[in-house]
Amino acid sequence: MNSFFRPQTLLEDRQYNALSLRESKGLSISHWRRGRLFFRKPLVIALTVILLGFSAKVFAEPIKLGYAALSGAQVASWMAKEGGYLSKYGIQADLIYIPAVAATQALIAGEIQLAQVTGVSTSGAILAGADVRIVASSLNRIVGSIYARPEIKSPEDLKGKKIGISRFGALSETAVGIFLERFGLKRGTDVAIIQLGGLPEIVTAMEKGSIEAGFASPPNTSRAKRLGMKELFDIDTLGIELQQTCITVTTRYLRERRAVVKSFVQAYAEGLHRFVTDRDFSLRVMKKYLRVDDKEMLDDTYGFYSARVQKIPHPTLKGIKFILDSLAESQPRARKVAPESFVDLSLLQEIDQSGFFKQLWKN
Repeated sequence: MNSFFRPQTLLEDRQYNALSLRESKGLSISHWRRGRLFFRKPLVIALTVILLGFSAKVFAEPIKLGYAALSGAQVASWMAKEGGYLSKYGIQADLIYIPAVAATQALIAGEIQLAQVTGVSTSGAILAGADVRIVASSLNRIVGSIYARPEIKSPEDLKGKKIGISRFGALSETAVGIFLERFGLKRGTDVAIIQLGGLPEIVTAMEKGSIEAGFASPPNTSRAKRLGMKELFDIDTLGIELQQTCITVTTRYLRERRAVVKSFVQAYAEGLHRFVTDRDFSLRVMKKYLRVDDKEMLDDTYGFYSARVQKIPHPTLKGIKFILDSLAESQPRARKVAPESFVDLSLLQEIDQSGFFKQLWKN
């Protein structure tokens, strides 16, 4: 499984420039005396650990994190990476785009160590027997809209038509289910559900006429509008508490690398703080990961999510309960399990007790 690209971060750019400068002056390690190198190298490492506040237990710990959508809802992990907060806590992270439920599958298979996914895919995996848990959250409500081609004037016009989602078991399927139920449309009978792989692909399919409607969230909502698509229903107006975007980890990895996961959650929280408080930097980060070079679309995406993300990345048990209730018809076991069993809140509790969140948002 490969990422589509791995651009340099701002911190890596600085390191590259510093290295180029050193080489231009003709300095190389071969010019140093062995005795000085023997004593200096441990000293440099020790000073780096002290000055940057690294934890020895997680120093230079490599991880792979899969994020599940090209949507502004995924911004927290991008901010943690690009803002240097993961490096600050000694985590060397590769962020990989793995669409929808495939990210959860990659986590279970051990191909990645952490996944930024939806509570829908995580809950489905746990119900199926996967030993994974939610440890942090950046979005605790369902947001997004149902858009349709211009000729579709109302939800009733979708009878006999096709509506697009990213993949079965993904948040987009849950959102479409909520929409259909609200307007009395029956899946399969009135409307065909078509999976298209990712959120940008849904808008593209509407543009080409392959489907008549589909789920969209910023920045894809802005693109849909520009293409002349009509917003049939804004699901965000329902105010449904639902575990949308969260960090998931296997219990084994949490047990064996607890210090790493705890440091990741702290970096994640700092990324959320930077997102809310630094608009210009956030726009640059979203431009990079969303592969969107349109200022208006980026502005819309920032305005939308900066007002909705969690300041403290605490999962929502009520939101997990909503997911379980919606899954109960197809998976009866969902009626018998407690939302508390889908999360591990111990890391957040430790971090909170240390005063970390209070200090982070002090100003």
